[in-house]
Amino acid sequence: MTHENRTTRLVHSGRAQGIGGAALGGLFGILLRVAGMIPVGPIWLSALLGAAVGAAIFSTVTHAVFSGSEELAKQLTFPDAKGTYAPQYSHIQALEVQEKFDEALAAWLVVAEEWPNNPSPLLRAADLQLRQLGNAPAALELFERVRRMPDVRAEHVKYASQKIIDIHLAPGGDEGRALVELRRFIHAFPGGREAEGARAAIARIKGHTRDAGA
Repeated sequence: MTHENRTTRLVHSGRAQGIGGAALGGLFGILLRVAGMIPVGPIWLSALLGAAVGAAIFSTVTHAVFSGSEELAKQLTFPDAKGTYAPQYSHIQALEVQEKFDEALAAWLVVAEEWPNNPSPLLRAADLQLRQLGNAPAALELFERVRRMPDVRAEHVKYASQKIIDIHLAPGGDEGRALVELRRFIHAFPGGREAEGARAAIARIKGHTRDAGA
């Protein structure tokens, strides 16, 4: 196990926080004894009791928080459509940091083949195509592949749909197709700021069309 993994496991277990809680609890116990709120016993005993209570509280709460947050992080950073967590691919992220975008793209596409039910590598590849390599048609194809995946989650469909709309609305895009995608988005996600923005975009496109035909 690497030093980083050992440190992460220590933090997530609550032991590190328990040590800190023991120190605070011990200090608090001493203060209570000095103030007379613990009327009997030596100061060292008050400190010991406070340390035990503080360690128990901090370690229990921290372990509960990290247990829940770890599951949430797994689902958000690299979720699988069927609930299986795929490991993080730090070596590909390192390629992105080094601006080796072609290599990173190829690596994400390999991962997408390895995890065919996981939309995340396809989304990462599509973002690279769009933002770093400037290949909007290739990015569009990848975003559409995500939407066609079986059992894909709503948040991934929403993200892919928003990117598809952005591509069609960009200079040189297809406003007619953008209208179709905007209506499709509102039908799928009728509430929230995104839907309001989609309705406003439809109104702007229709206004442009009327002005052009005048």
